[in-house]
Amino acid sequence: MASGLKKYLQIFKATLESIFVYRLNFVMWRVRVVVRLLTIYFFWLAVFSNSSEILGYDRKLMFTYVLGSSVLGNLVMASRSIDVGGEISTGELSNKLLKPLNYFHYWLSRDLADKLVNVCCGAVELSLIFLILKPPIVLLSNFSQFFVFLLSSILGMFIFFYLSFFISLTTFWYIEHNGWPARFLFTVLTTFVAGLVFPLDIIPGKVFSFLKFLPTTYLLFFPMQVWLGRLSMSFIVQGFILSFFWIFSLKFLAEFLWKKGIKVYESQGR
Repeated sequence: MASGLKKYLQIFKATLESIFVYRLNFVMWRVRVVVRLLTIYFFWLAVFSNSSEILGYDRKLMFTYVLGSSVLGNLVMASRSIDVGGEISTGELSNKLLKPLNYFHYWLSRDLADKLVNVCCGAVELSLIFLILKPPIVLLSNFSQFFVFLLSSILGMFIFFYLSFFISLTTFWYIEHNGWPARFLFTVLTTFVAGLVFPLDIIPGKVFSFLKFLPTTYLLFFPMQVWLGRLSMSFIVQGFILSFFWIFSLKFLAEFLWKKGIKVYESQGR
């Protein structure tokens, strides 16, 4: 077991090193993240220019939510598993199948390395934004609230990992397109239904009631609502139950699709 863990730790370290090999790409990546963060901030600044409260959110609550969800997205929604589709379409997957690796654990190790860099960079970038713009924010009131927030964020991270992996595996049936149609649609939809741009509870009640049962709600919206202290205990319990449900369900579906996809992959002589 120790040797197996060491193997994936080496993959984790190698991924960290590879991130900084192409420094220009890394810098442009971080610039893009900051630009997106500032775009969201100034959008809501303009929205609140003539109003002190919008749909149950005052300026302080909204700015905490949109800035917090942008930074939290660096942990939850950063994923190297997008490259799975490329490995399938180019045949690089064959090299991985010959190695004594669990393919899911391999990509989880790479994902964690990517998330670590994202979180560290995001913390620095957000600190600079706070120093310069001084936006009003809501701070956590106690350790138990922070623990619930942290746990819900970690669960969201695993939900996204298996959800993203599942989407990447559709490349088995879209070899010529590198899985792009499904990935593009997934990225666009997730940006909105995860609550990255705006809190989901400003959506009309019936739609929000439906969204509460989707896995995407527990990526960003749920943890940020925990941070803001806007959830009842019953909603928090329900949120954790659904988070665990979606983790195990998506894990099962991803593993099922993997087994089906490998049969298609092998039948093509790759």
